[in-house]
Amino acid sequence: MNHEAETVATRLWRDRVQIREQERNEAQTRLRIAEEKVAILMADNDRLAAENARLRALLNPNAGSVQAETEMQMEALKGALLPLISQATGGLNS
Repeated sequence: MNHEAETVATRLWRDRVQIREQERNEAQTRLRIAEEKVAILMADNDRLAAENARLRALLNPNAGSVQAETEMQMEALKGALLPLISQATGGLNS
């Protein structure tokens, strides 16, 4: 009787292991499919970003130089305002 119970327990254990392995294999398959989908979506996103950049360049060919000029003007304004702010706050603290 004891040997028969061991055999049943061994079979149950083996079946459990087999089910776990099958679940693991299915999860790995789902993971691989998800990774492939992510790679496809990332490639599509990169393609769309490049297309957006191309279309923006067609709409406003001077956008790069305009932005650089604006940034330079903002730096110049900041440089001019900081000393005035320092003077104003220095006068208030005295």
